[in-house]
Amino acid sequence: MNLFVFILCLLPQGADRPGGEIPKEVPSRADDGRADSLRQGSLDALQKKVDALEAELQELKKHPPSQDKEKPAPGQAEAPKPAGQQEEDEKRKKLEEEFRKALGPPENKPAPPQNAPFTPSAPPSGSAFKLIDLAFDILAVGGTSSASEAEMRDLEAGGHDPKNRGFTMQNVELTFAGVVDPYLRGDANIVLQIDQNGDTTIELEEAYLTTLEFPYNLQLKAGQYFSQFGRLNATHPHTWDFVDQPVINSRLLGEDGFRGPGGQLSWLTPLPFFAELTGSVQNAQGGTAKSFRDVPGDVIDGRTIVGRPVRSLGDIAYVIRLKTSFDPTDELTIVPGVSALFGPNASALDTRTGIYGMDFYAKWKPLANDQGWPFVAWQTETMRRTYQAGAVFDTTGVLLAGRKTLEDWGAYSQVVWGFARPWTMGLRFDYANGQRDSYAAGVGVPAYDSVDDPFRDRRERGTIDLTYYPSEFSKVRIQYNYDHSPFLSNVSGDAHSVYVQFEILFGAHGAHKF
Repeated sequence: MNLFVFILCLLPQGADRPGGEIPKEVPSRADDGRADSLRQGSLDALQKKVDALEAELQELKKHPPSQDKEKPAPGQAEAPKPAGQQEEDEKRKKLEEEFRKALGPPENKPAPPQNAPFTPSAPPSGSAFKLIDLAFDILAVGGTSSASEAEMRDLEAGGHDPKNRGFTMQNVELTFAGVVDPYLRGDANIVLQIDQNGDTTIELEEAYLTTLEFPYNLQLKAGQYFSQFGRLNATHPHTWDFVDQPVINSRLLGEDGFRGPGGQLSWLTPLPFFAELTGSVQNAQGGTAKSFRDVPGDVIDGRTIVGRPVRSLGDIAYVIRLKTSFDPTDELTIVPGVSALFGPNASALDTRTGIYGMDFYAKWKPLANDQGWPFVAWQTETMRRTYQAGAVFDTTGVLLAGRKTLEDWGAYSQVVWGFARPWTMGLRFDYANGQRDSYAAGVGVPAYDSVDDPFRDRRERGTIDLTYYPSEFSKVRIQYNYDHSPFLSNVSGDAHSVYVQFEILFGAHGAHKF
């Protein structure tokens, strides 16, 4: 019986945390994953030995040592034990020694089971923050176009789109992600680019905290981040299915997408199907808020942006999004969503902008697949913008155009076919247009006509690409674009472009959103 108590005392008690408890959902490094596998193997081997020892213990209980014999008096030699009893004592000592060896030294005790509930505890003194993910992604493209380089930069209006004939460093991204504690996760993306003039730029694209444990199915995000408007705006270029972003995204949400400092609250509703409601409050100034307060001195819709300070909550941008998901069959998933983004613009001191969108995503993937292949994914977004444009005066105060509300709209639709691992083929069609607006020239102010405005004219684009993925850490893509736009200098208004894109990713990276 003493051996049984001894065994219970030696069983691992999870000394690293109170009660042997650890967080269920805190991610680990890749190296920690290998260590976890080794610890699990040790646990399995230890469990087998414990089972064998318990069986031996039960057998020993059937023949307990005699308890009614008197102990020898001091100085008196102990009476010799029967041969059977001596064998049992030796066997017991041997089993105890094997059990100690199986447990190993205290510093090598197996980790507590991974499915144990978590109880918060204070971190050990002097403990350091440990990164979970650290990645470095290089995205580059080379190509040419029948359009001139100046026209090409208006055709490819996205901040990460190809800007030159020859080569463009689209995105060099350093990503940090880590769990601060059981309640918060931190993410940051630092982006380096070589612009069209050959200069290197560095920007803090995203840096935010996300809650991991929040009541009532709520999740809070705070910091600098991409707005959850539609499907594409919140994603990074290396996750795109094409070399460039859709025309309507560049026009309405800006060359780098709509992003800025703020706070976001998401609620996973208790409906019988997946439905998530998201609300966000963010700053509305700068180059990442193109349709809003933008940068003073820039021109949008023929109006020069003025300096507009924040005077009230009405000078902040607000985003609302509802996303749902359904599985009609085991092989098909559909994800529809609606979004609204509204806030001030700086064509005057009291004008406003509203952008409204609908998006749809569907993916078919057979149950019997080869690492995700084959599959077919269809994605569509449509957007409309209402822009209250301020009045236009020339430098002498003569009114050239009165205040009016202008509308712009457009959509893209794309299909990606993963026909055989690791190949995919994609088709995309883009359309964008704007309400006609014009005014005559005045003193110090040139004439304006939206027909010739590359950011408000009628645009069509057809795209086809072929992508090869050597692994999840690299890809090679070739893409052809056909563009039609009135602002192009050739008679037909057509442009043909070909691009070859390369990506290399160093380090860990999180799963892409479905």
